[in-house]
Parts: sequence; C-alpha cells; structure tokens
Amino acid sequence: MKAILVTKFGSPNAMRWTEVPEQEPQPGQVKVALRCAAINFPDLLMIQGKYQVKPELPFIPGREGCGVVSSVGEGVSAVRVGDRVMVQGEHGMFAEQVIVPEGLCFKVPEGVNDAEAAAVGIAYQTAHFALFQRAQLRPEESVLVLGATSSVGIAAVQLARNNGATVVAGVTTEAKSPIARANGAHHVVNLSAPDLRESLREQVKAALQQGVDVVIDTVGGEAFGAALRAMNFEGRLVVVGFTSGEIPSFRANYALLKNLTIQGLNWSTYRQTRLEQVRDVQKELFHAASAGRLRIPVQQTLIMEDFAEAFAILTDRQVQGKVVLRVP
Repeated sequence: MKAILVTKFGSPNAMRWTEVPEQEPQPGQVKVALRCAAINFPDLLMIQGKYQVKPELPFIPGREGCGVVSSVGEGVSAVRVGDRVMVQGEHGMFAEQVIVPEGLCFKVPEGVNDAEAAAVGIAYQTAHFALFQRAQLRPEESVLVLGATSSVGIAAVQLARNNGATVVAGVTTEAKSPIARANGAHHVVNLSAPDLRESLREQVKAALQQGVDVVIDTVGGEAFGAALRAMNFEGRLVVVGFTSGEIPSFRANYALLKNLTIQGLNWSTYRQTRLEQVRDVQKELFHAASAGRLRIPVQQTLIMEDFAEAFAILTDRQVQGKVVLRVP
C-alpha cells in the first residue's frame, strides 16, 4: 500500500508518498481502507519532532481519518466488514489503509460525508472536553475563544453557541471576523490590536459590559496573559495549545485576586483512560452533525500526494477550518 512517510524530523516537505509494507489485523484490531484523513496541528508538531509523542522513525503521520472496514481481527464485534467508520490514533492515518484497535473505530451515520466524518473527531472532541469537562461551561455564561478560526476554535464557537453561551471570538486579523461570525460568534475581538494586555480587556468589556466567564486558549503567548485580565470573578481558563509558538507564564496574583482557575487539557489522555466517555461524546457529535446542528467547516480537500500544499496552509497560518487529504 502507499502512505505518507516521515523518514526524518523536520519540514513536511521532506515527507514522501511511497510504498510501505501492508499488515493484517491482530485480535481486537480492525483494518480500514481509508478514503480521507484530516490534518491537525499536532500532526505538524509530530513531523517536526516537537510533539510530546515522538514516534520511532520512519513513521506514517495522521491522527484521524474515515474509511470502510476491510477486515477484522479475532474477537472484534463492534464493527463489521463494509462499515463506514471514523478512526483515530496517535499516527498512521495518512495512508491507503490503517490498522487500529476496535475501540478507536466510530461508525459514521448517514448525513455525514467522508471528509466531514474525518474532521468532526479530534477538534470537536477537544473543544467539547475543554468547554464541558474542564471549564464546566453553563448556558448563561460567556466564553472567549482564542484562535477562533482554527479547527478547535471553530468547534468551540459552535458548541458553546449551541449550548446557549454568549461567544466572543478572538481572531488574529480582521479578515477572519466573518468566519468567526458565520460559525456562531456573537462578538469578535482582535488579538493583533496594539497593547493587547490592555486592549483585549477593553474589547471584551465593550462587547459584554463585563469580563468573560470562560476562556478557551489554543494560542498561548501574549494572548494568554491578556485573557486573564479580561476574566470575571471565578472565571476558568483552559489551556488547549500554543499555536503562537510561545508557551506563556503568568503572575499567580491574577488567579488569587479573582479566584481564577487555570487548567489544562490534553485530550488524548481521555482517549487513553476514559474511552467510553470519548465514544459517548463522539456519538453526540455525530448526531448533532447529521441533524444539522453542527456545520463541519472543511476548508479544503487535497489528494495525499499534495500533502506539502496542505501543510503549507498550517505553516502559513491560513487555517479557517479543517484541511483534509483524500486517498487517490
């Protein structure tokens, strides 16, 4: 079979679409003929050797995809040959076929196409756990989403809006404002405004006449500290990622004076330790998508051989949803 192969850590441009050995599923495993796979920011970090999980070289990147079950190992009962499934893993999805544990196969309902199925997994799971598991967001509250036009950001905006919260979208350029509003943001603030430490708080107050209750931070850097100053008493900030490239630190007196809670989310840990909860959330997400309550924004679909162009969208910070690679 063919796959995108990483032979050395560094630029995605150094990867190759090449022949790799084909394997068969072992007991408890499922083999899936992939139709497409979605790109995530951690994929880029893993290819560069900067992610917390560092696979042994060579390896096939890709954390989520959609395809059809082609064979199953002994003891598999949850899926059958011919089922259309979304699959997840730490890597291995940028290929014609993949083998995954039975528990990481999620049946795709009618009304959700292949690209949407690949795209409604990790980003929406991450946003869901950040909003409702970690931040415990309530319908009457407000939430500021930093990096609101990233895949996780868009998912957070949609899920928070659907839950009845007031959503403030933080974007890095004014050109991204329409995207945030189209996905459900009530208000938009500019993360590139001068003196962000002061201006973000002023922008939030102008929009809400007060601070925000919850912050979902996918950006890090200067925006993290500015968001702390824009929070209400007993506000909760969830650290999801650092797309700015800068891991922030903060003065703990901010947390003390306002009784703030700063917490992290490594969503993969839930998949490893609370798989049934993850499966329940995925059922909820698929149901909402098939019913039209979630609109999965597939920004662009390219064939696997065009991976360099696809990853350039990430490295050039042009993400406005999900980029999907299609198996030719």
